[in-house]
Amino acid sequence: MNEPHFMDELLEEIEQQENLQSEAYCDIVLAEIASLETKIQDTFTLAEEEQTLIQDFALRRTSKLQERIDFLSRKLESYLRESGNRTLSLPHGAIKIRKKQDKVEISDMQEFLLHASPQMLNTIPEQAKPDIAGIKSWIKMTGGKLPPGVRIIEGQESFSYKLKDNTNGTDTTDEA
Repeated sequence: MNEPHFMDELLEEIEQQENLQSEAYCDIVLAEIASLETKIQDTFTLAEEEQTLIQDFALRRTSKLQERIDFLSRKLESYLRESGNRTLSLPHGAIKIRKKQDKVEISDMQEFLLHASPQMLNTIPEQAKPDIAGIKSWIKMTGGKLPPGVRIIEGQESFSYKLKDNTNGTDTTDEA
């Protein structure tokens, strides 16, 4: 009777060793996974740092180029204003000075609503809102007379240039 008991103990001991080895193996696998996840995170962190360096480089370089473009654009604007021309077409593009539209601003809504004609309002049930296009039309029809509560913000002149792109036949425009 001692023999089966001895064999059972031996089998049980072997099973315990296998379980210990399996648990040790699983622990080693988990440690490896943790190490790999750390490497993945380190890779993303390094990539973000590299992207930041590249973006900073690009910003520094393009800001210098943009400063040069702005300088040259101001020289073109100055030349055009001194020449008295409003537009100048050249082989590589065109330069222009245009006056922007005047803006209508409601400075006193109560005063405006008291004197506004129906053509100067967009009426939505239980609500009246200024119709800027209607107000502009009314000002033109009355020879420049402003309705009470309205003021005009005069449009400013703006300079722009338009480049001819020789590579694909399209034009690019930049307003300064």
